[in-house]
Amino acid sequence: MDLAAVITAMPNAAPLAGLPEAWHWAKVPGFDFAAAPSADGKHLFQLYALDSYDEGLVTAVLDFARRHEAELIVPPERPLALAEGFTHPASGFDMVAAVGPGVHKYHDKDGPLHEATRAVFPAYRCELSGAEDEDEVAYRYSRAAGVTPTRLGREPRPTLKIRYRPDDGSTMDERVYFTPSSLQYQFPKLQGEPDRFVEFENYQQRVWRVAWDGTWSVAELTADRAERRELGLEELLEFAKTVLYGPNLAAGTSEFTKKH
Repeated sequence: MDLAAVITAMPNAAPLAGLPEAWHWAKVPGFDFAAAPSADGKHLFQLYALDSYDEGLVTAVLDFARRHEAELIVPPERPLALAEGFTHPASGFDMVAAVGPGVHKYHDKDGPLHEATRAVFPAYRCELSGAEDEDEVAYRYSRAAGVTPTRLGREPRPTLKIRYRPDDGSTMDERVYFTPSSLQYQFPKLQGEPDRFVEFENYQQRVWRVAWDGTWSVAELTADRAERRELGLEELLEFAKTVLYGPNLAAGTSEFTKKH
């Protein structure tokens, strides 16, 4: 399959400056696509930006994807691949993610082209673990509460999974995705309720359990020795913010306090 011919046939397709064999096109203003074949010409890296197209960033992502295709082109049964080490002076993104044909919808009317395509986007390390199954990748890739990969100007949207005991005394069977701001609601509700708890998991698949014992206490369940720490509410929220985002991003983000 001649992938270059496929892309150059797109309406309004134009070469990307600074990257050979790469093109940009927009069906309508604000709905921008860009794509580049892999170095061996057998796969296509494609990116979509919604009201946030930045040609310099997009070019850097496609160039990085091509140079790291051994990490990003994985068998179709693997829904996600990550390549760390990405940098761009106008953004804080530090990796590129590639979503496989089991999740993305690019060229889904053309089976061979669909199978050859990987949906790529710039990401923050805290947003994805790399161990997500297909359903989890689909949620993080496609849902408004997920990573929002089409928003190239976004702040970090870190992985957060929560399991807790709600007001009715039942217990959730497994941890599920929440937005970080939900911890501002969940942690205060533990006060004076020693039978309740909140477990939360970050992108490293580390898990902490927070409970009330005269004050808020937190212990890491995935550590060899779970040392319990007693913290005030503001300290606890700051601790959660740091382990969710990482220390470098935590200091500069406002997403933790936003209501989604």
